[in-house]
Amino acid sequence: MREKLIQERKKRIKKYLYILLLLLIIGLFFYLKLFLPVWLKNISIFSLKNIIVEPDSYSSFIKGYISVPEGTSIFSVNMADIYTKLKQVYFIEDCYIEKHLPDTVVVRVKIRNPWVLVTNTSSAALMDRNGYFLPLQENFRGWNIQGIHIEQIGVRTSEIDKLEILKEIEQWYNYYGIANLFPVDTVIVNDPDRIELVSDDAKIYIHRNEIEKQIATAKEVLKNCRKNNFLFDYIDVRFQQPYIKERVLEKQ
Repeated sequence: MREKLIQERKKRIKKYLYILLLLLIIGLFFYLKLFLPVWLKNISIFSLKNIIVEPDSYSSFIKGYISVPEGTSIFSVNMADIYTKLKQVYFIEDCYIEKHLPDTVVVRVKIRNPWVLVTNTSSAALMDRNGYFLPLQENFRGWNIQGIHIEQIGVRTSEIDKLEILKEIEQWYNYYGIANLFPVDTVIVNDPDRIELVSDDAKIYIHRNEIEKQIATAKEVLKNCRKNNFLFDYIDVRFQQPYIKERVLEKQ
């Protein structure tokens, strides 16, 4: 009987000790949660000393733009705020921000690259593959696109259907090597059912549907024209049977 009482007392003591230990752990957890960040912020080793920007050519602009005060604790740097701020810059497509303890933040930015030149009768702007308009650049080489409304710089085109048509044209134009036979310099998409691919003063007409098939047909027609030294004003491959408008040369 006495041994049984002793065993029960030991169990009660162990139970109380477990509860006490659990309370100590909970108390320590909340203490660290509340005071450890404050303590770390006040340690100079965790003061922000380096902001590394990739690519480096944008380093000065981005450091000035995000404007993180010198000596800020790395734990106080709000990466979400920096991301939101950088995404507002028209030439930044995306960005990636990392903290490297104890004192460095790395900012990697993906820059929008101009893809085509969009022109109309009164203005011009570059556009990237996602449809965002960019300022003009010297020595840009790319297709001249006509028939897309030009928005403000940094704004995406609302004519997404025409953007997707251009991407598909480029895909099959490159796939079938049309540049070797008919180097396009201008694409006119005013009417998606009568798209004009222009090279010098000659044209190829296609429409929005079955673009691959039409470009494959155009390649065969172009090969035959070159083989036979046949000059044309335009080739229309929108229909089952392609039509070729012969060029009439003026007599000297």
